[in-house]
Amino acid sequence: MKQIILLGDSIRMGYEPHVRKALEGRAEVYGPNENGRWAGYTLNSLRFWLPQLPKEPDVIHWNNGLWDLGDDYHLGRPFSLPEEYISALERMITVLEKTFPTAKIVMATTTPTANGDNEGIRSYNDILKSVAAKHGFAVDDLYPIIEADIPRFVCPDKIHLTADGWAAATAQVVASIEPYL
Repeated sequence: MKQIILLGDSIRMGYEPHVRKALEGRAEVYGPNENGRWAGYTLNSLRFWLPQLPKEPDVIHWNNGLWDLGDDYHLGRPFSLPEEYISALERMITVLEKTFPTAKIVMATTTPTANGDNEGIRSYNDILKSVAAKHGFAVDDLYPIIEADIPRFVCPDKIHLTADGWAAATAQVVASIEPYL
């Protein structure tokens, strides 16, 4: 049976059980029991998570981005500047390729929020797409799937997904993984 690792933030944690159920009988789906938060956090946490994950996964599906954009301390800048985001993505790729040389890597874009300002998300998604293209990786573009109906797909907290949103994200994630099953 194929083995899938899902990495990422709370959006990943939300769709993970649904992806696991959708791929039941065709693949085993794993992910850390912790929110990957920003890309640098996921990078740092890999050393703790990897011993708990499959040693030879077939696919690694991963997204980080929204936490990287946060200006939680009101400094007028994202938590991770674009060059820091690129560096963290590149270093993650190095670690994943070194640790899992045969795994297919799928990089997923960040979903939009309902706060009315998604320009930064689109910008960081463009960065992710550029890094993925440089390495020849597939991109699971979750952004337009959720953007298609933000009022229906995004919760009142303006970040996380509704039941319909999880269903839409799950279908997209499964579709991005299926070519490798």
